[in-house]
Amino acid sequence: MKTVKLAAIAALILPATAMVAIAAAPADVIKARQDNFKIMGKAMKGTMDEFKLPSPNPAVVKANANALAAAAVKVKGGFPKGTGAETGVKTDALPVIWQKPADFKAADAKMAAAAKAFQAAANTGDLAKMQAAAGAVGQTCKGCHDTFRKPRS
Repeated sequence: MKTVKLAAIAALILPATAMVAIAAAPADVIKARQDNFKIMGKAMKGTMDEFKLPSPNPAVVKANANALAAAAVKVKGGFPKGTGAETGVKTDALPVIWQKPADFKAADAKMAAAAKAFQAAANTGDLAKMQAAAGAVGQTCKGCHDTFRKPRS
């Protein structure tokens, strides 16, 4: 009986929780996606800095690959309609994200796949494989930045 009551409560709470997430203020959505991109940027910078060392530490690269892969899958939901520059919140997201959603979705999928491949390479412990996979991630990042993000000066 107790299990049935808990299931009933969960059935009521979960949709309400989802509605709160859907109804999040555009500023909150923008901040969350910017925070996620900061995690990704920090992981990429940490990886590239590690590769510049005379003896890169595979454990450091692996930690960065794990952080990057975890953040990469969150990009997908970070751009709902109504969270662009029209909100008045500072964002580097260009309108083309919403004008060409299929193109953005494809670029996002490519980046997420590259991040997952980097994570797999990092799990091998082979620095050469890690470096090649990290380079592939960097290329997908650049592709998105060139098309979907305002240039930074």
